[in-house]
Amino acid sequence: MKKILFYTLLTAVAFTTVSCDEDFNEDVAAPQTWPQEEAITLPGFSAASTASVDLASGDSVAVFTYTAPSNFPEGTTVDNFRLEITPDGVEGAKATTVKASSNGKVASVDLQKIIEDNYGKRPVERTLNANLYANLMKEGQASLLTCEPIAIKATPEAPHIASKYYMVGDMFKVDDVNNGWNAATMKAFNHSDKDVYEDPIFTLMITTTADNQHWKIIPQDNIDNDDFWAVGVLGVAIDGDDSMSGSLINTGDVKAAKIAKAGMYSITLNMMDYTYAIKEVIPEYYIVGAMQNWNADASKGKTCMLYPQSKMVHSYTTQFKDDANLKLWLGSDFGNWDACYGAAVDGDNAASGTLVGIGAGAAVCPEKGAFYTFTADFSTMTYKWTKLDNQEPKIYTTISLIGAFNGWDQKTNIDLKEVTPHNWYGSAVTLAEGQLKFCANDDWADSWGGTGNDGDVNVADQNSGKTVYNGKNMFAPAGTYNVYFNDITGEYVFQVVE
Repeated sequence: MKKILFYTLLTAVAFTTVSCDEDFNEDVAAPQTWPQEEAITLPGFSAASTASVDLASGDSVAVFTYTAPSNFPEGTTVDNFRLEITPDGVEGAKATTVKASSNGKVASVDLQKIIEDNYGKRPVERTLNANLYANLMKEGQASLLTCEPIAIKATPEAPHIASKYYMVGDMFKVDDVNNGWNAATMKAFNHSDKDVYEDPIFTLMITTTADNQHWKIIPQDNIDNDDFWAVGVLGVAIDGDDSMSGSLINTGDVKAAKIAKAGMYSITLNMMDYTYAIKEVIPEYYIVGAMQNWNADASKGKTCMLYPQSKMVHSYTTQFKDDANLKLWLGSDFGNWDACYGAAVDGDNAASGTLVGIGAGAAVCPEKGAFYTFTADFSTMTYKWTKLDNQEPKIYTTISLIGAFNGWDQKTNIDLKEVTPHNWYGSAVTLAEGQLKFCANDDWADSWGGTGNDGDVNVADQNSGKTVYNGKNMFAPAGTYNVYFNDITGEYVFQVVE
């Protein structure tokens, strides 16, 4: 029957005009179906590609025009246009069928997805090979109509993303010349090895030692073009905006954003949508020195974490014996000897000094064999040694964790390892949710816990804190932690293991 329709139409093509739809056929009833047959061509039915299209130009784009025979038998229509699209030059690429309207338009999102799936998101012109199909309808019968293939040239919608980005700002000032706002002091964002359109995320960790530090972002394009402050510099719309997240602009009157409070921050740029997010982090600092045989292996050397007194002040209390010389590593820099903090002069045993991060030497306890607290203040970049009044603190054979995770059974406590006098460490300790305490010598005579009522102190909320001798039970969510504890000061850190 369909062949009869085809031959009838072919012989009658000179008699009646065609009727065509002008939408994406969403409301068109499905035609009568029968076993699949090959598409037919008719004299005078053809299609041609339009000029190259930019998918950012609108919700739909015109990618073809078609010409139909001037006459069809009365009651004959051509509708339900669609394109079968195959990416050019992509081995193993599969054809995708998308709806089209009779005016040659397709939804931009359909082409965008085909390009992203096969070429990625980079906004360069791509070639898509397409076959046009339509339904030729007459009195409830349909034939599949086609013509010569066409080539669609389309550029996907995507913002410009530079290969690298750099932060400039007040926090990077070295001197009046290297003031933080030039190439000499700019800091590069980190990025993966992936194409920036596949991974548009850039990250940077910074430390500010003063309040109200302004910043902007410089793209690599400006560096390459030797025009540091050219159009493309990223900032915000409102000068001094101290929001912790927001939109970045690179045109018009670009203003500097601001970090309001001194501290350590992780900054994340998402350049696909031109946004930024700033998160304050509590930094982790570790002692590296003779007490660990200067071990740069993170799995073995991260046993002596300084206890945070605040975001910028960290300390460590112990008996500094013949291993009294030390430097400091930020957790993210552990193992990088060029990134150590220490004394300006190697072997300095003064009671206080300047903390430097370039060419740092070892700071030495003023009195070997004595109990001291070493304090590093990263807001002033200074350190000091403070001798303890009590030089004979109580000695414990063991320090353990006990709690709901082991049914408060002293026989199955989790013992911590004494890594320096009176400092205890547990690596990758797995805990069930519930209350817990520190205890000594597998007994209740000496224990450490929280203030207030049982469970008031959540070690995960605080991450670090100070216990009370024979205090109340603390609470820990289920998880795995590196645990640090000092039985002289009662300080602790529950570091979540990722």
